[in-house]
Amino acid sequence: MQRDSTFMSSLISPITYLWIFLIFALVFYKLKRRKTAKVFLLAGFFQLFLFTVTPLPVVMVRSLEQQYQVYNPTQDSVPVLVLGAGHVNDPQLPPLQRLSIPLLDRVAEGVRLHQVTKGKIIFSGFSRFNKSPHAMAMSQAAVSLGVNPSDTLMLDKPSNTWQEAAAFKARFGANKKFILVTSAVHMPRAMEIFQKTGLQPIAAPANFINRNEPGVNPYNWYPSSIKAMYTEIAIYEYCSTWYYRWFKD
Repeated sequence: MQRDSTFMSSLISPITYLWIFLIFALVFYKLKRRKTAKVFLLAGFFQLFLFTVTPLPVVMVRSLEQQYQVYNPTQDSVPVLVLGAGHVNDPQLPPLQRLSIPLLDRVAEGVRLHQVTKGKIIFSGFSRFNKSPHAMAMSQAAVSLGVNPSDTLMLDKPSNTWQEAAAFKARFGANKKFILVTSAVHMPRAMEIFQKTGLQPIAAPANFINRNEPGVNPYNWYPSSIKAMYTEIAIYEYCSTWYYRWFKD
């Protein structure tokens, strides 16, 4: 949910690096340095092969998503916190259709858990471009699914995971457990941040992006643009985790 997540994802895209290598190859070719140009050309296509054909992107994503299993609550009156992930402010769309795909999955899982625990459901997310905040869009979507408006709460200022943890602690304290809902690939980083803040989250992952049919080997060698997407998401999560460890401790 960070402001520059889309920009950062484009920087770590295999397609972006292919273009960078191709540009360098062209420059060195024009400078009559043919061997150097060849090295950049081969490097560009090798990294594209690595991140769009081999099983490596699947391995990276699954190593994140499989750290926490789907949560089935056994406790009553436990609050549910759903982290934001983007939406649009199109007034012609109903509340659910305004949510991004990851956010739609998160809200659906949050509502499912809320229906079991009967506790408050808390939505977190800031306002971009001075429009309605993610938290409000999520709350409206949840109400459209049958959640009582009085059961919803909002944290509409945080713009990243670290701020969400700090805002939750400032408003609700750190003495009670709560259910934390976010995308499965984001859950390891979110749990680490919330726990380092002194909170007691219970992981409830949603929006699993690597879903497989039983009996089908997910580690295939087929070329796929989906693998490029996996690479962007996984590397972004790894880099963000290292950033928080180095600069936020």
